[in-house]
Amino acid sequence: GREVWVAASVGPYGAMLADGSEYRGRYGLPVRELERFHRPRVEALVAAAPDVLALETVPDTDEAEALLRAVEGTGTPVWLSYTVAGGRTRAGQPLDAAFALAAGNDQVIAVGVNCCEPRDADAAVELAASVTGKPVVVYPNSGERWDAEGRRWRGGAT
Repeated sequence: GREVWVAASVGPYGAMLADGSEYRGRYGLPVRELERFHRPRVEALVAAAPDVLALETVPDTDEAEALLRAVEGTGTPVWLSYTVAGGRTRAGQPLDAAFALAAGNDQVIAVGVNCCEPRDADAAVELAASVTGKPVVVYPNSGERWDAEGRRWRGGAT
């Protein structure tokens, strides 16, 4: 039979702000403040006993570091998935350095990208695998673009 996993999503700080900043990162908060924000959310999700935590749509390496600190010691495996643009994190950091944060972390069972242009996914997948040696998750957008001011998706699927 097919094995089914339940993933609990831990999205970015910027999604809570509802101003589109999850697509930019660089919130102006130190790693410890981001960790403090994420920890109670992580604890609530871990209490629900998911098979894996999806640390997803992460726009910048500071937030990735904070999330990895927040999940440390929970005993729940995680995947780390960045939102990217043009071969960099949304905050403009090199993807090889972003993926390297997960390379030596045994709690991270997979890395990848999501919430990105489909055309940015291929190179990111290859880079994620080569930098970390871990399985890769990839789930790009349909090709539409989020209009933060209009608060809706625009354009067509690709």
